[in-house]
Amino acid sequence: MVNISVHLQKFVRESLHPTKVSGQDISAYEFEKWDTFISNEVLRIRDDILGIYLISGRGKGKDVLALAEGIIDLSNQINHYLTRYRKLWRANRSWPEIKSHYITTCQEFEDLLNLLYKRFPTVCSKSGYTDFIIGHVKQKIKNLLNEAMRKLTGEKIDHESAAIFEKGIRNLVNQDNFRRKDDNYLCRLMNLVLKTDFSNTDNFFDFLIINDFNLPEFFLFCVEKWSNKLMDQDGLLDQQRLILDIKTALFDLSIKRGMKSPWSKNRLYNELNEFLSERYSIIKERIINARESLGNEQLNSKRKKVLINFSVAQFGLFIRLQIEKGILANEHIGELFAFFARNFYTPNTEFISAESLQKKSTDVEHATARKLKALLISMLNWLNTNYNLSNYN
Repeated sequence: MVNISVHLQKFVRESLHPTKVSGQDISAYEFEKWDTFISNEVLRIRDDILGIYLISGRGKGKDVLALAEGIIDLSNQINHYLTRYRKLWRANRSWPEIKSHYITTCQEFEDLLNLLYKRFPTVCSKSGYTDFIIGHVKQKIKNLLNEAMRKLTGEKIDHESAAIFEKGIRNLVNQDNFRRKDDNYLCRLMNLVLKTDFSNTDNFFDFLIINDFNLPEFFLFCVEKWSNKLMDQDGLLDQQRLILDIKTALFDLSIKRGMKSPWSKNRLYNELNEFLSERYSIIKERIINARESLGNEQLNSKRKKVLINFSVAQFGLFIRLQIEKGILANEHIGELFAFFARNFYTPNTEFISAESLQKKSTDVEHATARKLKALLISMLNWLNTNYNLSNYN
């Protein structure tokens, strides 16, 4: 087991504390002793690291991680002196040397951590960065992100997709517990973005799924995107078929070789597939209920579903028109559309989705509005012809 000596811990926490060094007249010899002590301690730890590297056995990972966290703690203590006690140590006439030695000590600890990471990359990837270096690490990632965003903008990737990508990375980078494995993943991901030619937004979307971009922002973006596609489908059977198509495409992406995100135990594919499976089950249950209801209604001829010769989009707009003109009450809108979906069907859609019907009543295409207008005009013409209303406004 590798230990950080009590002497090194006391030296950092007591001898190097600004309240101690600020009131002393530190000679060149004492600065040299500072250098020598730190160098000797670092050399001893280096030898111990080599020893533990050559020894195999269980428990080694815990020892290495504990050592890394101990070194990070000492480095953070020195960095705390350097940044938070600035006024105190600057009162000493030798403050330039004090500052230089604080920085050198942090760099010595940084070299130790880099050695640990080189020897034990898997274990040490779980550790964080020191306060001394974290700012440089995060700036490196932000620079890479800016470069990646410029590339995506140049390739005319959909603004919303690119913005979700940027937001997810910035949120991760700005969190307090930013680890080496987070840094490794993000750097590799953005370097891949810079090397990959995306012919369209869908390719970029697939790229993020393949490389397990499992951040909340992107997961919710996928859910919203697919939910909107489902609502665009007129009927429940259409929605069911669409989900199966999406699940098939998602599975094909999952077997392609990509990276694994370090911050989640579950892959993005598994979470997205679970969402789709849940939606499929809900729709399946609705279809079963609709069929059972239809079967019961067929026992009573007065309650059969009514065929309406509209498309679902035209039907939705027709209902909306009646609501806006006060023919139907503008209340309990969800229940109202559910009623029409349950009791009517179109030539192409046996089981109308209430959500789709309601959505299409407001998301109206020009062609739909034009066709409905033509129908309403023909209805007015019929009234004029059959009831002599041509001369009435």
